[in-house]
Amino acid sequence: MRYVMLIIVPLLFIMMAVDGFAQSSESSDLKSKVETLEKELSEIKGLLKQQVQNDIRKDKELAVLKEEVKNKEKTETAKETPQKEIAALKEEVKKEIASIKEEVKKNEQKYVSGEASGDMPYLAKQSAEFADKKLAPAFGGVYTKPFLKRYGRSTYLGGYMDFQFRQDEKDSGNQGFDQTRFVPFIYSDISDRVKLAAEIEIEHGGVEGGRGGEVVIEFATVDFLITDWINWRGGFILTPLGKFNLVHDSPLQDLTDRPLVNRFIIPTTLTDAGMGFFGSTYPSELTKLDYEVYVTNGVFHGLDEKGVKTFSLSNGTRNTRGGYEFDNANQSPAVVGRVGFSPFIGLEFGGSAYTQRYDDNNENQLTISALDFAYQKGPFELVGEGAYAFIETDALARSAGIADSMWGYYVEGRYHFMPTCLKTLAPKFFSDNSTFTGVLRWDQVQTSEISKGDRINWLRNSITPGLNYRYTEDTVFKLDYQINMEDKDMADIANNAFLFSVATYF
Repeated sequence: MRYVMLIIVPLLFIMMAVDGFAQSSESSDLKSKVETLEKELSEIKGLLKQQVQNDIRKDKELAVLKEEVKNKEKTETAKETPQKEIAALKEEVKKEIASIKEEVKKNEQKYVSGEASGDMPYLAKQSAEFADKKLAPAFGGVYTKPFLKRYGRSTYLGGYMDFQFRQDEKDSGNQGFDQTRFVPFIYSDISDRVKLAAEIEIEHGGVEGGRGGEVVIEFATVDFLITDWINWRGGFILTPLGKFNLVHDSPLQDLTDRPLVNRFIIPTTLTDAGMGFFGSTYPSELTKLDYEVYVTNGVFHGLDEKGVKTFSLSNGTRNTRGGYEFDNANQSPAVVGRVGFSPFIGLEFGGSAYTQRYDDNNENQLTISALDFAYQKGPFELVGEGAYAFIETDALARSAGIADSMWGYYVEGRYHFMPTCLKTLAPKFFSDNSTFTGVLRWDQVQTSEISKGDRINWLRNSITPGLNYRYTEDTVFKLDYQINMEDKDMADIANNAFLFSVATYF
């Protein structure tokens, strides 16, 4: 047993030593492997980082290469297809030329009609600028008519016509139809500074065949433009006595008959041969000052050398208008002028005066002073004019029956409207360019004469309500009813009248 133990115990120690050695060897190998793996992992990480950096660099290089290829393709495409680009460019130019031609055509149409307000001849520009302001005709003048047709380089033809039916209360009054006026006009921009304007008036069908009308030049002037505030005018001048005489065209008016003051005191149309100056100044951005002043032959011929008068109770100063040629009667010229002031757009005041020797003996002076105004606010207008004739009378004039004064005035209110229901029901007849106007005028005028040493006055009063319809601004259909109240030497006269008329520019 002892020997057995001696054998077994050493053997056990040997086995334990071997086992410990084996464990120590295995641990050393594992550590070595771990260190190797960590080293390899570190290397892999370094390689991976380097690979990522390489990939980023390659992506950048690839992007640059793609851009170069793209640009190269564009260049090659442009080199390969120049004809296509030229064709496309030609098509663009062609379209642009067509557009320019269309615009030119539109501008030419505006130029002809007077709608454009840009760089155009003087006369058309005046009309267009006035139209742009949308003011009533009472604010206009000789050059604010519509220029509807242009001929040649710079000449415009147009005019107006009116026609009426009249039924007077008196059997002896006017009854039935009358083609009252046919008035062609000619305007021309002769050069940048020289302008011509003329109108020819044909009344009541003319004078041939027993007709009681007339054919006269209503006015014909040549203007030489200098600057805004001073210009020269000469010819048969539309006399600036009051404002109505300057804007008397029938299509501009809302009632058929002219105001009494413009029939008996300022006999419209009043034209005189002479020359003078006109112009406009602008004291501020809102205000405007217009003026006209002329020296003329003197159109009134109220008393001849035989003592025969033409100033009368029944016609006022109307029948005194003489001829336009040379001032052979008394060789004394007339002077006439008007100043108009507009403090802002939509309001104007005017003052005018006319003075001359009216008799062949060159002894007696006729002076007519006039005031006028026009106001517009939206669809409402209010206009008016008054005149007073101061007549010097010596013994010969008084013995002939000439009184020392006559006067008259009118005030007229207008309101423009268009019922929406009519535009809805009949848009072809009641368009955005159509309008109705309700109008009411009050007239008063007094004419005088001397009879058997006594003064006789004839006071005429008139109230005229009316309604008119404008299909367009240039054409108007008018319905009026005149309520006339006349007092002749304390005797009342009834002379009411119903009127229908149409007036149009052409």
